Amino acid sequence: MKWWLCLLVVFIPNAFAETPRFGANQIQSNSRSISKIDEVIITENYNSGYAYSVTGSNIKIKDGTVISPEATYTTSQNTGNAGAVNFEWITPNLTSKPQWEIVSEGDAFSLTENFMAPGLDAVSIINRTQTIETTQTSTTLFQ
Repeated sequence: MKWWLCLLVVFIPNAFAETPRFGANQIQSNSRSISKIDEVIITENYNSGYAYSVTGSNIKIKDGTVISPEATYTTSQNTGNAGAVNFEWITPNLTSKPQWEIVSEGDAFSLTENFMAPGLDAVSIINRTQTIETTQTSTTLFQ
């Protein structure tokens, strides 16, 4: 029994677990992304009708003619890159435009006819590039 007590005394201190000790530290992670967006925006402006105006002096419309030309409706072909835009406009029949005559022959007169046709009026093209940069930093501390 002496030997048993001796062996027991020797192994008792090693039977207890030790708690590990960590020092303070940190982990840092960085993330970066860059997105580049190229855009082309095309805008087409159309006049859908026409404008006809007359100004003058010592003139009058001939009897039996109308003051406004007859209109013709026209539908366009597909326009634009997508090919999905149809457009309709009104065009005057210029053979039916009003006829003018001088009121007092021999006197001074003036006549100005102005016609603004329908159709494409202006095209705007905008090219733009957007660069979007995102940076994210994350830090975790251990103590």
